[in-house]
Order: sequence, then C-alpha cells, then structure tokens
Amino acid sequence: MTRLLIGLLCGLLLSASIAGAEEAGPTEYQVKAAFLYHFVKFIDWPDSGSILKVCVLGEDPFGKDTDAIEGKTAAGKVLSVARIRSVHELKKCQMVFIPSSENDRLESILTAAQGLNLLTVGDTAGYAWRGVIINFYKEQGKVRFEINRDAAGRSGLKISAKLFSISRIVHDAGKRSD
Repeated sequence: MTRLLIGLLCGLLLSASIAGAEEAGPTEYQVKAAFLYHFVKFIDWPDSGSILKVCVLGEDPFGKDTDAIEGKTAAGKVLSVARIRSVHELKKCQMVFIPSSENDRLESILTAAQGLNLLTVGDTAGYAWRGVIINFYKEQGKVRFEINRDAAGRSGLKISAKLFSISRIVHDAGKRSD
C-alpha cells in the first residue's frame, strides 16, 4: 500500500512538472513591459501629475503586451500607453520606448527629448552609449538593462540608487563600468 501511494505521488509530481514545463513563460516584450511599469517606482518626474504617459515611438514591437500596464498605478501615478509617430509628440510623454526601427533617427529623437524630463528607453545594442537613458539587453537568455549615467544626469529625472544598483552602468563615451 505504501509503495502504491509513493508511486502515485511520484506520478503526480512528475506530471505536474511536465505540465508546468509545457506552459510558456512570458514573452520578451511582456517582460520588457513589466520593466517599464516597475521603472516608474524608482524614478521621480518633476511636475508630472497623476497620469504618467508611456509612449512607444515608431514601429511598436510590443503589440498588445503594453496593454497589461495600461491603467495600472505605480508610485501614485496611473500609466497611460500611447503609440506615437513623430518626435513632436514627445512633449506629451514622460517615458518613451524607442525601438530599433528608429535607429537612423535616434540622434534627432534625443535632441527633441532634451529639456522634457523624459525617460528614454530602448532595446537596441549601442543605444545607451548613444544617449538613451535605459537600454534593455539579453544576457544568458534573460532580459537585463543598462543605464547611461550621463544621460540620466542630463534628463532632469531623479533615478533611485536602487535602480542603478541592479543595472549595468554605461557612459556616453561607451565606457562600461559595472
């Protein structure tokens, strides 16, 4: 009887672990959308009000993944997601995600963002070194992020030391300091 119970228990545990392995984890862009939400908790925007507009500029790699953060509250701010096409629309955003589709016009985007207290976020190699404040990268299959300390200093935003402590730090010149 004891062997039968142990066998049944092992069978249940094995089937549960196989079923769990078959369930897909979150996609890369679901993880990145969650990061966008959590960044709000570690950054202070001057005079931003109670609504924080998260914009995606150009081609939207998130699809519906940013819908999960629409209307959520973080640090007392309600997140609102917008898709924009023009740099002239940046002034209505507090955070902007700049996808790789905007690589050719990154410098003009960053110039337009100056003085707007705007958190710039990307996921393209080299973006942080070029002046984007936070840039996602993948390491050992996991989504990580780096922060350009120089760009953060110019932004007018107050970024928590906690956020810096869990990121890879880069500078404008491309010099990495972990």
